[in-house]
Amino acid sequence: MRRIILLTILCMGTIAYGQRQEQLLYCPNDNGATYTSLEEALQSTETVYRLKLTKLPNRDSLPEELFRLTELRELAVKGCRLNIVNQDIAKLKHLRVLNLDRNKLVRLPNAIGELEELEMLIISRNMIEILPDSIAKLKKLHTIDAWDNPMYILPESIVKLQNTLKTIDLRQIPLTKWEYEAMEALLPNTEILFTNICECENRRDHN
Repeated sequence: MRRIILLTILCMGTIAYGQRQEQLLYCPNDNGATYTSLEEALQSTETVYRLKLTKLPNRDSLPEELFRLTELRELAVKGCRLNIVNQDIAKLKHLRVLNLDRNKLVRLPNAIGELEELEMLIISRNMIEILPDSIAKLKKLHTIDAWDNPMYILPESIVKLQNTLKTIDLRQIPLTKWEYEAMEALLPNTEILFTNICECENRRDHN
């Protein structure tokens, strides 16, 4: 039986699937630059492959201007109090990494399924209860970091990723034994990281 990893002591800000990763250069003219301002990225004369935003004043959704950056490979919007991920996210066809850590999301749009190049989805520290069924269309997705979301079930469609999804991080989510086993049945080849709880201590209402 596949090894079950039970983690009860967490290291804040550390993602289980790795430490610092070697930066990828996506094209010959890629200089590895990461833009930290949307205005700067939109004004750049170079192709923008990486954008990391930590401030979106007076907004609860992604700015429409962002979707003009259609060559993006990595997009991080962290700690910006987002409530909504626009359906226009589908315009970023080349995205490989989408990081939405520390927002106020309760759901992801079905349009996520149109990001066919996506390899890593980071949605840690939000309020997402379940992934959209369209997640099953992401055939290159190998990692989902859903750390600290109230996600006690997975969509049945995710079974289509059982041979490609390597890791799903559900730490800080107190799963019961039967909840874990239900996930394991859908993803028998995936390493599922989670926080174990005693059945007698479970006070959640599943109805």
